[in-house]
Amino acid sequence: MLKRYGLIFFSLVLLTAGVGFIATRARAAGDLTPKEARRLIARMAGIELPSDAVRIKEISSFGNSATVVARVETAFRFVKGEKDKWRVAEIRTGDRRWEDLDMLVRALNAEKSQRARAELESIATALESYRRERGSYIESKSEAVLIDHLNPRYLARIIRIDPWHQPYEYEGGRDAFVLRSAGPDGKLNTADDILRTNGSR
Repeated sequence: MLKRYGLIFFSLVLLTAGVGFIATRARAAGDLTPKEARRLIARMAGIELPSDAVRIKEISSFGNSATVVARVETAFRFVKGEKDKWRVAEIRTGDRRWEDLDMLVRALNAEKSQRARAELESIATALESYRRERGSYIESKSEAVLIDHLNPRYLARIIRIDPWHQPYEYEGGRDAFVLRSAGPDGKLNTADDILRTNGSR
């Protein structure tokens, strides 16, 4: 096992978007309270942080959801790896409980990959509906043009950005199309790309 070095404490500010915390309210009436938000954040995804490690800064409600900006204090274990470079190896998720950071990233990317496949499938289904009505797929090399043609008649929700915040790619001709997400590495035409194709390309 790698030798572990000192603990480094730091405050992690959870913001909207990439690392935002969106809390869906379980009860029909009443706003999300700071106490409930603190409890939910301290126990999300199997993490069991002490409640005083979470400080709620702001709660903004949007119908049946709320965006919570919080400051979370935890600890990280650093190790020296190749070429004597430091890297974060583990994050503290509770009293004397640590999780391997690489494992958490892999699990997160697996969930994002599943979401990307579902979104590409929704776009592909809309493309099939478009082709049935119009006789061909949308001829374009632009995902933006694609969505402009599909929304709202064939695709109710605008889908332009993948779960890693990169634009989806589209290349379509009359009889075939390729939909693509660059995947976790953010680079096109690599092994982790997520593809949805149809036709005779």
